[in-house]
Amino acid sequence: MTSTAIPLPALLATLLLAAPAAAQDAAPPTPRDAGAVAQLLHAHALFDLGLARKDPLATLAAARLAAGITATDSDRIPSPPGEPVPATYPTADVMFTAAKALAQEDDLATDLAARTAAEVARVPTLTVLRASRGIGPSETQLWQIPFFAGTTAEIGLLGDGKADLDLAVALPDQPPLCLDTGPADRALCAIRPAENATFTITVTNRGETAATYSLLTN
Repeated sequence: MTSTAIPLPALLATLLLAAPAAAQDAAPPTPRDAGAVAQLLHAHALFDLGLARKDPLATLAAARLAAGITATDSDRIPSPPGEPVPATYPTADVMFTAAKALAQEDDLATDLAARTAAEVARVPTLTVLRASRGIGPSETQLWQIPFFAGTTAEIGLLGDGKADLDLAVALPDQPPLCLDTGPADRALCAIRPAENATFTITVTNRGETAATYSLLTN
């Protein structure tokens, strides 16, 4: 089995530190394998950049990407179970509203935002499975999630910005295939299992503040 993180643009580089496993038979994922989870993580990184730069077009592009994803809440439960919470990340509607606000007196940008918001309702969407939990300071939660051989499995972590959250993905009793230890609360991991397997996904709150997060898979 091999594993690799999907290459990200420079603005996403801080989201993921990947530790690859030893190469075996399966081919690693490529950028063309990027699916719904990667798209949603990219959308939120671009949205943050658009807000920071006060750029209505970047914010609008983020909204369009986010609108192409439908999140289905799953009944998965970690150990310990934690507190079920609503997803706290900005929705596509929130992003569209922000884009229109940033456009202000720019008639072209305002018109483009309105037309894009109307068009996305007619565009087919991709689906992610979402489970959202609260996590206390210094707490760790473990998820057991099966993935099928020969297809790219995406695991995403999207927090509320209140704490440093780490993500690790591993097979039982083996070193992590993906490991995020950056200072943020977002991560994206992609692996292509050589065999059907159940992976242990570990989310750790390294901060001193309670937080919430959504675990996203394809």
